[in-house]
Amino acid sequence: MLDSGLGGRVCLVTGAASGIGLATARILAGEDAKLALWDVAEENLEAADVAGEEQLRAVVDVADRAAVTRGVDSVLERFGTVDVLIHCAGVYTTAAVPDVSEEHWHRVLEINLGGAFNVCQAVAGPMGAHGDGRIVLFGSFAARTGGLRASAPYASSKGGIAGLTKHLAAWGGPLGVRVNCIHPGFIQTPMNAVLGEQARADAIAATPLRRLADPPECAAMAVVLASDLASFVHAVELDVNGGMYMA
Repeated sequence: MLDSGLGGRVCLVTGAASGIGLATARILAGEDAKLALWDVAEENLEAADVAGEEQLRAVVDVADRAAVTRGVDSVLERFGTVDVLIHCAGVYTTAAVPDVSEEHWHRVLEINLGGAFNVCQAVAGPMGAHGDGRIVLFGSFAARTGGLRASAPYASSKGGIAGLTKHLAAWGGPLGVRVNCIHPGFIQTPMNAVLGEQARADAIAATPLRRLADPPECAAMAVVLASDLASFVHAVELDVNGGMYMA
């Protein structure tokens, strides 16, 4: 049996109340990891069905740098370190280019790209200090292609995640901190539920496997990247999209 090496490790998962984040938390719980679970949806986070007693749940807006700093401090106070970050928090929007307001543009970039940097920056010190860390970020199919329905700020923010992954990997590699990124296709999550039936049909038609993914199918890849099984995998952009994008 393959050993993930995640048992007893402190894993911070953002966006943990639903979708890929919740699926990730459940898989990590099955690996006996110690969990720090963040989300902005307090009721959903409290109700999230994730097993295990070694947990710290907190309502944290990743776009708020001060809140992120306080959140990481709480994780360090409880567990002493942060070994793994799987950053799933984000928002999805659709809008034609002429309809994107300045507020829309800045808010999406603030959450999706700014939030990712805020959390990565907050865990960078502890990870670098003990010479071991694993960071997994989430981009998007839209970062590869511009997307089918995604707005310009969404596609741009996720393209920025790809660049951030490379920069963090160049910084973290010599310190023993591995950084990778996943670009999901269409996943059956609450975030994608806003698209409607026609968009869903279009997405399935554009996917060679002719279906959408369930959250655990994507979450499992994030857990593998964070595990000892991927100990020499670094600075990778992994497409998990059923063949929708072929490089």
